Amino acid sequence: MGDFQTKEFQTILKARKFVREAGVASAPVDLERLAAAANAKIKIVDDLSDDESGQTTQIKGKHVIIVNGNHREERQRFTVLHELAHIVLELASQHHGPKLTTGTLMRYGKRPPEEMLCDVFAAECLLPYDLFSKDVGDVDISMAAVKELAEKYKASLTTTGSRFAVSAHEPCAFVLSEDGQTRYVSRSKFLNELKGWIDFNIPLPQGSVAYRLIQNGSKTEDYDELASDVWFNGGIKIRPLLAEESVLLREWNQCLSLIWFDDSLKPVHEPRDEEDEDEPLLKELDGTLPWPSKSKRR
Repeated sequence: MGDFQTKEFQTILKARKFVREAGVASAPVDLERLAAAANAKIKIVDDLSDDESGQTTQIKGKHVIIVNGNHREERQRFTVLHELAHIVLELASQHHGPKLTTGTLMRYGKRPPEEMLCDVFAAECLLPYDLFSKDVGDVDISMAAVKELAEKYKASLTTTGSRFAVSAHEPCAFVLSEDGQTRYVSRSKFLNELKGWIDFNIPLPQGSVAYRLIQNGSKTEDYDELASDVWFNGGIKIRPLLAEESVLLREWNQCLSLIWFDDSLKPVHEPRDEEDEDEPLLKELDGTLPWPSKSKRR
């Protein structure tokens, strides 16, 4: 495990401990409760420029997090938690000056590691592990499910998709690409067990849905079932097909991709083993209805 990965893991544990000790038990999380746990107060103002998300100052020994009230609610909430991360983790801000700009918050290229760790902390607080993992276990993998959970937790699609992949109960990955390059990847433990790695800072695979969306320009969302070697070098032998659903974010020149495997994704023509020739063509009825593939119910 590399140095950053070690710090990331430690940050996740600190965030989960912070949320539990603050007594957060429902979604969307109570930001005032979390702020109080860090001796901080939230102040929403309307006179910040559009490129400024927020800043933190101290007044009489208390942290005051100032947030741009003109921004969407999910952005305001992430700004608050990002600033709380600086306080709880005792990480000095690496922004240009004391202000957190929208560009810094939304862009991933060349971000300082301190800011990335604060994003990790914020995501863990916004989508608490104990609550969110249960919700993910109750739904099928799809971008529609990610959108529904983003609305429930009042979080961005980007943050929710990243946490969704980590919490998925099947091999799953979430990829954020920017300017045609992979910038951020999160994976479920089941994908890690398959050794399904996706490299950072490389061009998007040309056969991917994300690449097609960027090149086409006429769509903002698409879905397809692809050979596993499109995303994974050499493919994954026991999982020849994968599902990819992607969403284009033109404002930031980004694309979000949800990639997953499940047992319903099989080649149309599978070779039959000779030892199976005497098996009946139909399975014996067991009272369980054969529902359509998860990948089709989006």
